[in-house]
Amino acid sequence: MFVRVLAIGIIALFAASCDKDDEGTPNPSPIAYETVSASPYLQVDDPHTQVFRSWNRWSEFWGEHPECDNGCVVPAPYVNFDSSMVVAIFWGLEGFGCVDYTDRLDVVSRKDEDTFIALREQPMQEVCHRMTYAYLFLKIDRADGGVMFTGVVPQ
Repeated sequence: MFVRVLAIGIIALFAASCDKDDEGTPNPSPIAYETVSASPYLQVDDPHTQVFRSWNRWSEFWGEHPECDNGCVVPAPYVNFDSSMVVAIFWGLEGFGCVDYTDRLDVVSRKDEDTFIALREQPMQEVCHRMTYAYLFLKIDRADGGVMFTGVVPQ
């Protein structure tokens, strides 16, 4: 009888440990985002990604990037950083000046406190052959975890 109870207990523990692995690994859930309006002439040469979680860093960034040859500066668009954060993707200077860069965004998702930004190639579109600095600012609900980029990430 003792051996039977022990065997049932071991099987129950094994089954419970298998369930724990599956419980802790749900897929990230898509989340809402908003495109932050910005100047089409903001000059950021180097392809990279950046996350802004404070007004000081956000306004400092905008002050560092002149819009015009004569040094005029675009004021930082307002964002409430108590409840939001901004994820920025910069592709650098490109010849796709008349396309919608949100087409490069596949999905924005979150799992716990971590945010995932999936990017894809710019879809084929009619282009106006104007050189411009390609970038996208996404405002999403604030989370203190990491921000990971997947897919075709500018580097």
